[in-house]
Amino acid sequence: MSIKIVAKHILLAVALIPITAVAQFPGLSPRLVQPKHKVVAQVKDINNTNTDGVSRIGVFLISTPHTSSRIDSVSLENCTKRFIASDIDGVDFKRYFQWEDEGEIYVEVDFPMQSKFSNDAVVVFHTVYGDVKANVKNTNKKRGSKDQ
Repeated sequence: MSIKIVAKHILLAVALIPITAVAQFPGLSPRLVQPKHKVVAQVKDINNTNTDGVSRIGVFLISTPHTSSRIDSVSLENCTKRFIASDIDGVDFKRYFQWEDEGEIYVEVDFPMQSKFSNDAVVVFHTVYGDVKANVKNTNKKRGSKDQ
């Protein structure tokens, strides 16, 4: 190989090192790869708590065991209105949830108080990989889980 070709390869390699290094820093540019698992949400119960002034909706999030996913926000589409959740399990959003051996996580989401829920009310979990919807009318449906 000639010296010119070797020098050209070395310059190219040196030029690409900073680009590769920056792509590895966490938080700069997340690599959004479609997960091999799918998250499913099923509403378990609804509790309108007068003491807190919220409608607390209990939801099972079901996915592949030993995987995780981030939930950025949750909204409730009730009638023609949309409500944004104030918290999930008493903490802020944009946090990761880890599915353990059972592949189920029970979470409680607080919304502004609702006097009633329409037949087509939906809870929408906004995740890094897209939206996951759960129909509120499923609250009376048997899940077949041990926590009935």
